[in-house]
Amino acid sequence: MSRIKQVTPETRFFPRRLMEKLDYIKRYPLTLIEAPSGFGKTTALRHFFDTQVSQATPVYWHTFSADRAAVSWKAFCSLIGKFDPESAECLLEAGLPDEDTLPVIQGIFRNLSCPQETYLVLDDFAAWSLPSSGEFLMALSAHGGEGLHIAAASQLLPREEHNIILQSGRFCFLHESVLAFSKEDVDAYYRQAGVTLNAVQLTEVAKITEGWIMALYLQLLAFIENGRFEKGGMDSLMRKALWNRLLQKERNFLLAVSIFPHFFLVQATAMSGMSPAETEKLLREKRVFVHFDKETRMFYLHSLFHSFLAEQFALLPEARQKELYLMGGDLAEQAGDRVNTLRFYYLSGMWEKLLALPLTSYDIADIADETTKPMILDILENTSFETKKKYPSAIVPLAFTLFFLHENHKLLAMQEEIRQIIVQSDLPEGEKDKLLGETELLLSFLEYNRIDAMSVRHRRALELLGGPASLINIKSTWTFGSPSVLYMFYRESGKLNEELRQMDECMPVYYILTGGHGSGAETIMRAEAHFLRGEADEAEMLCHKSMFTADSKRQNSIYQCGLFLLGRIAILRGDEAMLQNAIHSLEERSRQNTEDLCRYTLDLARGYLHLLLDSKDELPLWIEEGDINDKRLVIMTQPFAYIIYGRALLEQREYLKLMGACQHLLGISSIFPNLLPKVYAKIYMAQALYAAGKQGEALSPLKEALSMALPDGVYMPFAENYGGLKELLAAALGIGSKTDLEKICQLAEQLRYSKHKLSTPKLILTLRETEIIEMVKRGLNNKEIASELYISVNTVKTLLRRIYEKTGASSKTQLAMLELQKR
Repeated sequence: MSRIKQVTPETRFFPRRLMEKLDYIKRYPLTLIEAPSGFGKTTALRHFFDTQVSQATPVYWHTFSADRAAVSWKAFCSLIGKFDPESAECLLEAGLPDEDTLPVIQGIFRNLSCPQETYLVLDDFAAWSLPSSGEFLMALSAHGGEGLHIAAASQLLPREEHNIILQSGRFCFLHESVLAFSKEDVDAYYRQAGVTLNAVQLTEVAKITEGWIMALYLQLLAFIENGRFEKGGMDSLMRKALWNRLLQKERNFLLAVSIFPHFFLVQATAMSGMSPAETEKLLREKRVFVHFDKETRMFYLHSLFHSFLAEQFALLPEARQKELYLMGGDLAEQAGDRVNTLRFYYLSGMWEKLLALPLTSYDIADIADETTKPMILDILENTSFETKKKYPSAIVPLAFTLFFLHENHKLLAMQEEIRQIIVQSDLPEGEKDKLLGETELLLSFLEYNRIDAMSVRHRRALELLGGPASLINIKSTWTFGSPSVLYMFYRESGKLNEELRQMDECMPVYYILTGGHGSGAETIMRAEAHFLRGEADEAEMLCHKSMFTADSKRQNSIYQCGLFLLGRIAILRGDEAMLQNAIHSLEERSRQNTEDLCRYTLDLARGYLHLLLDSKDELPLWIEEGDINDKRLVIMTQPFAYIIYGRALLEQREYLKLMGACQHLLGISSIFPNLLPKVYAKIYMAQALYAAGKQGEALSPLKEALSMALPDGVYMPFAENYGGLKELLAAALGIGSKTDLEKICQLAEQLRYSKHKLSTPKLILTLRETEIIEMVKRGLNNKEIASELYISVNTVKTLLRRIYEKTGASSKTQLAMLELQKR
């Protein structure tokens, strides 16, 4: 017979076997505790660290929620920063874990420094929804922190992730069976709570709960109330054992706070209508279902209870739901929580509250992503014109998000409406002009990459604004992740000089509008033009000028373009020190730029340089596999990646695949017309056809490439591919002049020699060999050299042959360009 004495249903009970298993956390670099919601993972971990770890030992705890992935990544990095700030900074720079960044992140994990005993708790890890959570956890388990122990508590991860997770000496995997209560545990737990069960009752409750602590707790409440256990699923059990027993004011309060993923006490107090002390007491009383994060000082609901409350919230009258969302929006706005401010005001139907906020383009752009996109589009499309007229200052930054959300067609369709909203608004004329100026700047992005058309918009904007705009953040990238400015704006054959002139005229106006955003762009574009024409000295001089200019305004994306060009100049000259410095600086600068648009700039630049050097093993895997998509690069930058990928396919002799890739490249290069990738595509197609024995067909794309590039003196693409074009170029001579062909051959020969020099092990020359090279540089012939050195002409010839073998030079002309290595 069961007995109920003085009961304490909120008692905590932790089986000894469970505590012994959790002690593994102290022994392993990483422990994963995986079980469905309701098994008590968080509660058990809290108890373990409260009772089994010294209070002097650092324990850093983060509970993940359904925040955007980037928010969760920043939170994770901040935890690492508690004991290793340098590694935390490197992790932030690496970016969110995915197939591209994980190798870099794994390297950072291996170098983590944490000599002191420290614990890191990643609670509700599955809520992060990492696409490669198994690989991430395995990489994390290989961390180098001697004193660091990580505990990750997670609901069930996707099955495919389990295939990656391997238990090892560094990774401990605790399954739900560790958390499940045995019959003996249930008996001890209920006795501690004041309830003694007979054998039949004990068997019954153990069977229907399967040792699930949440179910055991709810059945305990039901048994105390009714003297029997409830039948049915968790939802029914929660309703009967818990929900129906709550006071109405408690239900109302819990429904109100359920709209928040996590909340502060001040927010809960505002929603409860009670004093802070009463509100906190109520939350603490429901501690099985309401958790408190000591680090963030925020409360959050147990996931099972949160799901139950969401169902109950949906049953509320629509007016009540909107009322609660409106309150939530006010509280989120006061807390600076922009995502929930947008979400709650949107769901409340009080869109005017949102439009009335002092919005800037930075605020909106910061929260514009695929989750908020439907709300932003709905507000822009379905707010009445009369309402929009009241808030013209909000419409422009809202419309600016359409550009970030790749909804340019909608922005284009809205431009006249935006103008009418401003013109018909009640703003003073001066304010109207400023907004119209901001709008002109916004619409200039739709003219990309027509320099003259963009410039017209910029001049109108400056005329209306009379000074700087507020739409553009100078910290944002200017290049859309491209390592080349000329690639972006070289549109028409024979118009390169005109486009350079347009840039010279356009950019000063744009700089006034934006406070120097993109500073140095026109100079680096001109430097690149010189380089493509084979004028390396002029290119280098302007390159340095653009980099100094860019750095004066902290325009890192422009500076990276300069470093990329210096790398190409170094390869042309065979200057190893200059090349290594450029690549190293590119890597350093990439760490400073964490914008999504620039995540792959380093890969593009380094991939291009390494392919020029025939170092296929250094090519980033995603480029090697042709995995070029919107996830990595915006459409403006994708053609540049295909220039690299096409070269890789050419060297791998995958000619059919290359022809298909080139056809695709020609297509996407026509969206925002980019001439340079079209030239490369035609060059690759010519080489592929020629290699396949189709010389007649190969001439056609080569002639097209020459007809596009030669009017602007663009020789370098042909020089870079000279080995596969040599025979064809002579046959296609009619397209250009003899001088053009000679220039291409000269640059190709210089490249060939320089690449050989860069790839050949450096040999120390003898003193006599060095003397002969110096005399060659002075222009002396063999007889003159022999006379100065008091040796025979035959000896000079013998020494020259030895020098040619050592240096890879094949003529005195090449020898004259040689930079000697000191003994």
